[in-house]
Amino acid sequence: MGHGRKCRITVLKCMVNEELASLYGRDHCPCARFHEGQQFILDQNSMSGYWHLMGGTFCAEAWASLSTYIDTILQGGTFETPDGKNYKIVSCPEGIHPVIFKVERYQESQTQ
Repeated sequence: MGHGRKCRITVLKCMVNEELASLYGRDHCPCARFHEGQQFILDQNSMSGYWHLMGGTFCAEAWASLSTYIDTILQGGTFETPDGKNYKIVSCPEGIHPVIFKVERYQESQTQ
């Protein structure tokens, strides 16, 4: 029986490194997969939602960056933050089109 822990992922910022995009001939648009303010709730007890890249809603690079922090929260771990809250700010490794995420414990009664 699981503990029913949940984790919320919020997309904080989608960016473009204009200099690198120009230098390496890439498009000058932010990541098309995510948009700022987008949220995902992961349930520790939902195998299809957590263990399988959330049914394809995450790219592998972003998932690789976040999964350790997600697992920490779903297993009951915490992060020390200057404001005393329990979250982690994480970036995907895509250097030209990075996306910044907030990973935090989530409860149904919690507001944004």
